[in-house]
Amino acid sequence: MPFYSGKDGELEIVTTTKDVNGNDVFTYTKVAKVRSWNYTTNLTTLETTTLGDTDRTTVAGVRNASGTCDLYYYTTNPNDPTKNSASVLLNKLIKASTNGQGAESESVDLKFIINDGTTTKKYIEGNCLFTSAAMSMAVGEVLSASISFEFVGSPRRMVL
Repeated sequence: MPFYSGKDGELEIVTTTKDVNGNDVFTYTKVAKVRSWNYTTNLTTLETTTLGDTDRTTVAGVRNASGTCDLYYYTTNPNDPTKNSASVLLNKLIKASTNGQGAESESVDLKFIINDGTTTKKYIEGNCLFTSAAMSMAVGEVLSASISFEFVGSPRRMVL
């Protein structure tokens, strides 16, 4: 039975466009220099216990999915911020403004991948809103960014 490690993980940004027939076409861009990612799904339970019951009972409630990713701030071309995946992701949340009111934050489609050696790989893909972003720079360390996110609804596609 194989084990998977950090070297088997990947993260991709998904861009959706339409073809001439109006069908969705997905383009996947690997997020370079990902240090780590994590994905968590939670389910709230709703209590159904009534008077006279001797044991607590519950039913499934609402699910949510969230997680984090840590990226090294890296670029192959400092003059082209679209080539730096950390910059692309940070710009979805952080919005500059001259009047104190930046534009609304954008959602982004992400694909969290476990490279299991197959052509399809294992993955979870869906639309996310970033809830926080932090950048860290210290002497002797590489500039990095930590991003937290929540899925908008359930994952769109997954193979686990």
